[in-house]
Amino acid sequence: MATTANTIRQFWALALLALPMVASADPLQSERSIRNAAKHHIAARHPWKHLDHEVVAGRLDSRSRLPRCAGPLEAFTPPRAVIRQRTTVGVRCTAGSSWTIYLPVTVNAFANALVATRPLPRGSVLDESSVRSVKRNISALGYGYIDNLQIAGGYRASRSISAGAVITPNMVESAVMIKRGQTVTLFSRYGSVGVSMTGVAASDASLGNRISVKNLKSGKTVEGIVRSSEMVEVLL
Repeated sequence: MATTANTIRQFWALALLALPMVASADPLQSERSIRNAAKHHIAARHPWKHLDHEVVAGRLDSRSRLPRCAGPLEAFTPPRAVIRQRTTVGVRCTAGSSWTIYLPVTVNAFANALVATRPLPRGSVLDESSVRSVKRNISALGYGYIDNLQIAGGYRASRSISAGAVITPNMVESAVMIKRGQTVTLFSRYGSVGVSMTGVAASDASLGNRISVKNLKSGKTVEGIVRSSEMVEVLL
């Protein structure tokens, strides 16, 4: 009897061990596998891979019940599709059961961007006191962003910019201070003596740039540095 009882106990022990294996043979495709396929598709193609970023696949409708695919899942986006912060990705099965489902995938990418430290009126020249560098989710900035002021001539606000706003390329223009053909004041200093005269700019120039100016009195062309929107300091 003892042997029979032991045999019965061993039978039920083995049967209980087998239950998880039976339960794991789920006839439905797991949501996790679908989301991973969509996530990996975007992770390999989005334009912010060189930045600190994360890729998050959206959840499926709780009513979705898709048969398990007999082969690997295939994720796709339309030909020539532009991957943005939020992109719809298709995942399909072509082996055994045939089905296609769509879900959103979001990319959050972080980088330092310049923001205005105070309200900037149109025409303001941007400098270190008017902007600061702040980490932002730049994948959400549809108009792009600017991360430094290091361009020849700097930037000038092409429209009013509110305090705290991220500086985008469409908010600024090259800080051209003097236009070609514009009448300017030439200024030069000899020791403690300053001399000024009138001239005409030969080209556009930004603050701090070198520019050629024709001296209207002598007819000679001299070179100087743009000091303001009306003043050029002659190089001696």
